[in-house]
Amino acid sequence: MRPHRRALLAGAMALTMLAAAGCAAQTQTPQSKIYVICKSMDPYWDTTKAGANEAGEEMALDVTYIAPQSEDELDRQIQMIDEALADGAQALVIAPLDTDALNDTLARAVDAGVPVLTIDSDVSFEGRSTCISTQNLSAGAIAARAAANFVDGSGEVGIICHKANAQTAIERKGGFVDEIEGSSQKADTPKNDPPKNDVPDDVPSDVPGDTPDGEAPAVPEAPAAPAEETQSSGYPGMKIVETKYCEGNIELSKAGTIQLLSEHPDLKVIYATNQPGTVGACQAIDELGRADDITLVGFDYFDGADAYIQSGVLDAVIAQNPYNMGYLGVRYAKRLIDGETVAASVDTGATLITADNLQDADIRWLVDPTGKAGK
Repeated sequence: MRPHRRALLAGAMALTMLAAAGCAAQTQTPQSKIYVICKSMDPYWDTTKAGANEAGEEMALDVTYIAPQSEDELDRQIQMIDEALADGAQALVIAPLDTDALNDTLARAVDAGVPVLTIDSDVSFEGRSTCISTQNLSAGAIAARAAANFVDGSGEVGIICHKANAQTAIERKGGFVDEIEGSSQKADTPKNDPPKNDVPDDVPSDVPGDTPDGEAPAVPEAPAAPAEETQSSGYPGMKIVETKYCEGNIELSKAGTIQLLSEHPDLKVIYATNQPGTVGACQAIDELGRADDITLVGFDYFDGADAYIQSGVLDAVIAQNPYNMGYLGVRYAKRLIDGETVAASVDTGATLITADNLQDADIRWLVDPTGKAGK
């Protein structure tokens, strides 16, 4: 082929490629911008962040994760919502620090066409689209039955609770108290009307990531149906003597535990309603050498929990699935951005971990879904 003809063909091919690239640039769909706003920078939320980022990578979304430094920064969380809206957020996935205080801010988001999804805990604002969380009343009841089993249904009980006005605290404490006292109880129910359809079709039946078996664990495929009202017989030999509210702070929880043990010498059980409360209670019981005579049932697995369980300081802990909260939160947000509907409530599950099942393969995946602990 003559040199000038080769040059013409090369030039034509280059122009064709540039034109194709220009068309692709013009037709490419912009990334959806989703903000995930959690409660604090506590390591517990790292797993939620990992799940949110995984979903964002799978769907080529623009996911921004932010959180206040600590759980007592409600005003900062409200400010973060406003900043996300100013930055052009198309959906908000939020773990609210208060049941009612965020309502006006969230209403502004919905009025602006930005769907709101709650994870971990809920708000009283009826305009939110879905709540993806643990069924906290049921989880509290599970903790109560475990505690009663450890002490043969007899003894004084103290509670280390993280907040007086947070929905998670109210329900985790309420489910525990109801089960001990034999009160009538119901499982958590959605605040909104049932959705027109079920869980989004594009949500996979598995969460990404390898399990020890090589199989991915199941994601909830539909919201749990509300349970019929039941009457628990309770544990007449057990008495709840005091609740200490420790603001989701490890040091305050540790001090509260020490106070409970000092003020109630016959105490047999302590129930902690979140991770900082559980960590603080573990530290106090360990330092006081009370592992043999105090049963501790906590909430939220944490780094270091294995050692406390194996030593007998922590008898049981309720593990949530924060990875799924972040993962499904982002996927559901994309569905809402696209104008589709989602389930009004999704239960991400609660698992009781004790020394008996600590090393089970499914438990190891649950507490370390990203595999970081093994590296």
